[in-house]
Amino acid sequence: MVEALFQLAIIMVWSAALSIHARRLLRLARVEVAPTKAQSMRQRLDRVWWWLGREEFWQGVQADCLRCTQLTIMVFFLVLGVYR
Repeated sequence: MVEALFQLAIIMVWSAALSIHARRLLRLARVEVAPTKAQSMRQRLDRVWWWLGREEFWQGVQADCLRCTQLTIMVFFLVLGVYR
């Protein structure tokens, strides 16, 4: 039961980071949820692809991924300490 809670905590941390940055990417690319007729799927994908190549986007992602990795390692050592 405890293992499942720790796994759930790790999954929640990583999924929160993923959803935050996916939302940020779509906001930077100005992609609307409800597409308009003036904005085709190809244009939206091109904007997203362009922002994926920009350093401004990846700076925030790298910092959050390092933070998530740190939390994952901390939870791992916490679990290791509980079972020793």
